[in-house]
Amino acid sequence: MIQMDHSIQDADFTPELRDSDRLHTLYVVNDMLKQVEADGLNISFILPRILNLSVQQLEAHDGSIIVVNELLKVEYAWLTGDQTQNDHSEEFLETIMNSGVAGWVIRNHEPCIIHDTQTDDRWLPRPGHITSHNAWSVICTPLSVRNRIIGAITIHKAGVSQFDEQDLSLLTAISNQAASSIENARLYEASQRQLKISALLNEASRVINSSLDINEIMQSLLAQMNDFLNAEAISIALVDKQTNELVYQVAEGIGAEEIVGLRLPSNRGLSGWVMTNSEPALVADTSLDPRFHHLGDERTGYETTAMICAPMIFKGDVLGTIQAINPSEGTFTEEDLDVLVNLANIASTAIANAQQYARTVAAEARFISLFQDTVDPIILTDMRGRIVEANRRASDMLGYSRSELLTMAIQDLHPDTAVLPKAKKIRSDKVLMFQSDVRAKNAPPIPMEVYTKRTIHGDDNLLQWIHHDITEQIELEKMREDLTAMLFHDLQSPLGNVISSLELLAYEIPPESANSPLYAMLDIARRSSRRLETLIRSLLDINRLEAGQPITEQSRVDVNALVKEVFEIELPNFEQRRVHFADALPDVLPHIFVEEDMIRRVLVNLINNALKYSSEDQTITVSGQLLPENDRLLLSVSDQGTGIPKQFRESIFEKFERIAAKNSDAKGLGLGLAFCRLAVEAHNGRIWVDDSPSGGARFNFTLPLA
Repeated sequence: MIQMDHSIQDADFTPELRDSDRLHTLYVVNDMLKQVEADGLNISFILPRILNLSVQQLEAHDGSIIVVNELLKVEYAWLTGDQTQNDHSEEFLETIMNSGVAGWVIRNHEPCIIHDTQTDDRWLPRPGHITSHNAWSVICTPLSVRNRIIGAITIHKAGVSQFDEQDLSLLTAISNQAASSIENARLYEASQRQLKISALLNEASRVINSSLDINEIMQSLLAQMNDFLNAEAISIALVDKQTNELVYQVAEGIGAEEIVGLRLPSNRGLSGWVMTNSEPALVADTSLDPRFHHLGDERTGYETTAMICAPMIFKGDVLGTIQAINPSEGTFTEEDLDVLVNLANIASTAIANAQQYARTVAAEARFISLFQDTVDPIILTDMRGRIVEANRRASDMLGYSRSELLTMAIQDLHPDTAVLPKAKKIRSDKVLMFQSDVRAKNAPPIPMEVYTKRTIHGDDNLLQWIHHDITEQIELEKMREDLTAMLFHDLQSPLGNVISSLELLAYEIPPESANSPLYAMLDIARRSSRRLETLIRSLLDINRLEAGQPITEQSRVDVNALVKEVFEIELPNFEQRRVHFADALPDVLPHIFVEEDMIRRVLVNLINNALKYSSEDQTITVSGQLLPENDRLLLSVSDQGTGIPKQFRESIFEKFERIAAKNSDAKGLGLGLAFCRLAVEAHNGRIWVDDSPSGGARFNFTLPLA
């Protein structure tokens, strides 16, 4: 360094000597900057070297150097003799930038000399500094890189008018040479900081994604956050979808134990705002932000002064938030918030995967519980029919151990004559059902209803076979068959005798007594006996048709004549209920090819059913039309009653199914419509019910033409 002799007056220096000293000083500055850069681009090392050199070369008392960013916010500041760049307050630095000499130079892009600090408003002495008492001289030059101002150097010297244009020229030359080194050091420090952040994020990604344990992931995330942010407390809260609340899951730092378990509604607090708006937030002073809520402070007993918070978002859904409070040193910066956002982005995928894994494990546990604890045997096979799994009930009921079952095929459990559904016909969206005897070990075969469908387990397509023991149903069916046989053998013959006796008795009554009460009672007995005979025949036909026996006595039948005959049979019922009958059949219809008595009973049942649900003065209509495209005749029986709701239009054709109607005294066993369906389908026809054009229900069925 050049040490100037204070005993020599300025007047004794020639211009040549001044130029020589200046040139020598610039060489010294250049050598010093090269040495500094060789030692490492550490801005905290460069700034005091440049400042001390400038003070010495200008034979000044002290000075300051500040570095600003693109927004003219102070990034670094150093005063002569300082050991740290953080000894001065942010408020003082902001005041310097707004009203001080350095701020004026930076904003105006030009240097300045203040000959008397007590007469220039641009001078703002530091509190407690010796320049605040007497007159001083100040010189300040900008640090410029590629026409961009990055800071300023300010030098102080006691007394008035201590600096001249030569000093300004020297300090400007020092500033110009130093600016590039300062900028390089700043960029190097920024790049090192970015490398550190990248390394942190890479390590966080590696650690976080190495586990599917959500608590382990969150604890690892907290450790990574703490390594960089150095906050007094950090925490993670997850969204409770059922209550739309944030629930604090893990925390480190002050109040960690107290904050875990806190439930924060989505409309309260800064974290609730971040959750609702899916945006990060930085609050330098919580007392000035209306979004902040003291619920956490009240629970922990610690005061939150500053806070950063970021949402964890996965496929548009906010999974939770990450928050840090009260930086240990300085303030939270946008860079801190960016790091937190990046950590939140990394964590969101890992947490979503962990949550999905937890749900999958829970679903697997529920499946295993249902699979093992169901009352029915369940067997899983591959697409070739080899058994790959069986529940406990299968082993208990069939007598095979699980290991034995895993060596068998599903066909081994059924008789050789049993035809099981082919794998390619078994679908995942439809259950196939069939009945078969299932072979048990060292026990008689068990009659089963088997329900099979395709299912996916992991990456495999499997077939699921659920077996339901129908031994009791088979026994009940046998009892029903025995009852049917009893009806046929034990009731039909006596009933035939009763009907014959009543017919003979009717012949014995003189014609003049046809209107007597005795004849009326006889007529009631005759019609009731015929109704009972029809019921027995229908029961027998239901049993026969359900067993798959074909009809064998088909003949050509005149539909018009058949409808008239049915009306004659039901005429007393029409008169009794005061209901009208309308024959809307075309005058000429082709004959049909049917079992006449069976179709007669179909018409009787449908008309009788309509009568049950008809009121006085309503009309029951029989209509028909030719369907030449498929050689069928469509017949319809319509009423004007209450109609049949859509949800019952299939089930009413099942045995013992009835619909309770309001204001109706209709009774029955629910066998009439079941017989109608079986009889029509036995003729390769179809029967259904819809709305009648005149209100009420309309029963439609098709029959083959002769």
